[in-house]
Amino acid sequence: MQLNKYLRYIILGGIFLIPFIPLVISSSLFFPYITGKGFAFRIIVEIISALWLILAIRSTIYRPRISLLLKFFALFVALIALSDILSPNALKSFWSNFERMEGWVTLIHLFAYFVVSGTMLSTEKLWKYFFQTSVAVSLLVGGYGVLQLMGKAVINQGGVRLDSTFGNASYLGAYFLFHIFITGFLLLGERLNRRKQYIYGAIILFQLFILYNTATRGAVLALGVGLFTMLVLVALFEKENKTLRKISFYALGSLCVIGLILVGLHFSPLAGKSKALERLTTIKLDDLQTRFSIWNIGWQGVKEKPFFGWGQESFNYVFNKYYKPSLFGQEQWFDRTHNIVFDWLVAGGIFGFLSFVSIFIVALYYLWHHKSPPWFQRGFLKKLHDLLRPGTVIPFSPARSAVLTGFFAAYLVHNLFVFDNIGSYIIMVSVLAYLHALHSTSLSDKWEKRLNIDEGLQNRLIIPIIVVSFVFIIYFASIKPILAGHTLIKAFGQYGADKGGPAENLRYFNKALSYNSFFGRSEIREQITQAANQVISSNVDISLKQSFYDLVRSEMTKQLKETPNDARYYVFFGSFLNRVGAYDEALLYLSKGLELSPNKQSIMFEVGSSYINQKKYKEALDIFKKAYELDTNFWQAKVLYVAALIYNKETDLVKKLTKEMYGRELVYEDVFIRAYSDLDQYGTVLALLKEREKGNPDDPELQISLAATYLKLGERTNAVKAVEKAIMLRPSFKEQGEYYIREIKAGRNP
Repeated sequence: MQLNKYLRYIILGGIFLIPFIPLVISSSLFFPYITGKGFAFRIIVEIISALWLILAIRSTIYRPRISLLLKFFALFVALIALSDILSPNALKSFWSNFERMEGWVTLIHLFAYFVVSGTMLSTEKLWKYFFQTSVAVSLLVGGYGVLQLMGKAVINQGGVRLDSTFGNASYLGAYFLFHIFITGFLLLGERLNRRKQYIYGAIILFQLFILYNTATRGAVLALGVGLFTMLVLVALFEKENKTLRKISFYALGSLCVIGLILVGLHFSPLAGKSKALERLTTIKLDDLQTRFSIWNIGWQGVKEKPFFGWGQESFNYVFNKYYKPSLFGQEQWFDRTHNIVFDWLVAGGIFGFLSFVSIFIVALYYLWHHKSPPWFQRGFLKKLHDLLRPGTVIPFSPARSAVLTGFFAAYLVHNLFVFDNIGSYIIMVSVLAYLHALHSTSLSDKWEKRLNIDEGLQNRLIIPIIVVSFVFIIYFASIKPILAGHTLIKAFGQYGADKGGPAENLRYFNKALSYNSFFGRSEIREQITQAANQVISSNVDISLKQSFYDLVRSEMTKQLKETPNDARYYVFFGSFLNRVGAYDEALLYLSKGLELSPNKQSIMFEVGSSYINQKKYKEALDIFKKAYELDTNFWQAKVLYVAALIYNKETDLVKKLTKEMYGRELVYEDVFIRAYSDLDQYGTVLALLKEREKGNPDDPELQISLAATYLKLGERTNAVKAVEKAIMLRPSFKEQGEYYIREIKAGRNP
């Protein structure tokens, strides 16, 4: 009994640590605002789950209780597991990566947290303490935001939008959006304590202040919808507290007025006096079009795999396949639809999505079942009612039910524009676990008998197996990925001659790979490739460059075997090969990437660049023309198309397009300069550089380019003058510049 007591206290301590996770920032890990929180959550859940299993075996009091909510949550987890198994990248669907920290691993941890907290927080009083703890932590998170507002702490994303310990204003907005309803729920539970009501009221005002300063439009809209839902329900169903009902009518009117004011401010210059208000009242048409385009891409994916979907973390396959050229100005590798409906439809198909929705339908039923009308308790509907009816009925007051209904409404609306993160997941699952705890029944006698295990067998076999299994899980699911992420950060930090240089950088990259963690392995390979691009273009020993090259080739080859249908890695590897001059091989990988994402102009640019480097100008023109014609509003595509025309000596068309684009025929663009230089048309290059000089007379780099062009044209005197001007504009260039001058005067071309 004493051991059970200690186990209970440790488990409860772990559960009460969960609300503090939003405070975690781990600067020693890759994506410090994401991974620190994610790994902390996983490790805590793994520990308390193991201890709870031991406690549940030892004592019938702590065995899981059954509810319809638990059954549907378990069904959802199982169906998503099936979708992940069928995923085009099952490893990523299961493990996720450093940037997102989701996947089925996080989902099963959330379910374990749901079961453990729903069992161990067995009284209303414990849940009250838990939610009070979460609200208290929100004050700490908000306090850090105030420091950012005062300029005492850096806003991680830049600008004026508070992001506090989340490093992302949208995540912070969601966190405070949900806590406003949690605090309101606690406030309505203190009907006899005026002092606590005032305290909670003050906290809500502070939370609203922080939410406003995140300038998150989706969160503010969700707050409005959530409050509207809550107030309507209070007005309809709150019969006992007439004062509260009357307040709800006034609040509904005030909410409508505030909404109209915000709409009106969209057309008023007053909004410009506050950056947060300006953003909240401004909706760009381009942003809406982008969202609709992404959702449409998601819908194409749903139509292709309607029943079980693509698995978690697999939207990138859908995005690449159905990419719309009009998205040229956006992120080129979207991995989310930014819409909870399409996210789960894509990940789990219709079955996964419906099981997800069913969780919330049951939760709402638990909130309102005591208000079901008489006609719902006759005939077939009565049988359905009996099936759904919780065993232990603990009804809320209509007002408190309305608050949590508003919470769910706000969650849905907010996630129509963004996706969940560990902070929002924890709050949502905590509320679901609370409802489960209050509306659940004990295990059947049959199951109780099955779980009654001889004490000797428990101590000699069952408990040791649990301990060893969870040590194994903690090591592979958390410790190895943490070590890999920590080493990856070290690889970044070691770059530079004063810290060991690229050789040390390479050593840490190899060490990060040596952990052989399924989690984040692709990200490590991407970072190696980017680092290799820097090293190969720098002045380091040739053997070190070769080592980086060999490592990239080896790891990207492995990556392509693991993800043979992901365009991203073909493009990464093909672009790397382009930069090291392996143009033929680069084309093989880039062409495969283009096959997997046939409408993405950025891939076409890489293919065209490879053709240019091989002097296959006709092929380059064909691909650049295709990229341009996919969306003629894409400026870069038009510029590269003109450059390809220059290479193919389509002079008349070049003049026509530059006239349309710039209003004149002679235009300076780096790619135009390179094209004319490659064609030895140095007279045109000189004219372009001089045109550029008119607007940039103090650019030393431009003077060096002029000097090189004069040399190509045999105008040595002008070349010397250009170098002298470069020295004057940049004194640090004096020693090298004087060397150039001596060489030029000696008749040599430096």
